[in-house]
Amino acid sequence: MPSLLEVNGLHAGYGLFSVLHGLAFDVKEREIVALVGSNGAGKTTTMRAISGLIQSTGGSIHFNGEETTNLTPSQMVARGLVCVPEGRQLFPEMTVRDTLLVGVSTPRARDRRDQSLKTVYKLFPKLNERSGQLCGTLSGGEQQMVAIGRGLMSAPQLLLLDEPSLGLAPTIVKQLFQAITDIRDQGVTVLIVEQNVRSVLSFVDRAYVIENGSVELSGSAEELINNPDVVNAYFGIGSKESVS
Repeated sequence: MPSLLEVNGLHAGYGLFSVLHGLAFDVKEREIVALVGSNGAGKTTTMRAISGLIQSTGGSIHFNGEETTNLTPSQMVARGLVCVPEGRQLFPEMTVRDTLLVGVSTPRARDRRDQSLKTVYKLFPKLNERSGQLCGTLSGGEQQMVAIGRGLMSAPQLLLLDEPSLGLAPTIVKQLFQAITDIRDQGVTVLIVEQNVRSVLSFVDRAYVIENGSVELSGSAEELINNPDVVNAYFGIGSKESVS
């Protein structure tokens, strides 16, 4: 199966500070692929470079067979690649429905607006119940649902999710990850960045372990969850992630 996203030899950073050092990976259609690793490994920088939020200084990015290296975020959204950033970035004084409709910014999205809204409300029934409620009054989990829903309103082929479980209770994380699986089952490819390694490896197809701006390990979720290096780093005594 051809790759929907191909990242080859990517270099990027902030000013004179380089974060990514020849990063390479791919995502095939209708996969859920995770980028995992410790704080500062380069995961969020990777998402920002792919979505056009920062400029790369080397390497290439291809999306849907087209080179998209250093295109702008709006150009990427128009091509069907949408990023839901870490921290949700909602306007607290906007209603849930109005916030969702912010995602309708391209002709493709406008054509699908009504169907996309139905899909979002089916995925996240609480948002339908709270459609007229201000985002600032929602719980953290509900706000994350709004952020993902806003991304889906852009009718993406590839949805990038940056730390969607950050700060959420385990029960909410479980619901959120089930919704992400449902999103893939509806035909949307997903690339997800997560520090919650054990949980994310329970439902993704493949994953890449990033350290110091490059890929250290890769494989199926099953291969990585049984890899001694991954177990020692993330699941063992003194690991970076709680096993509770």
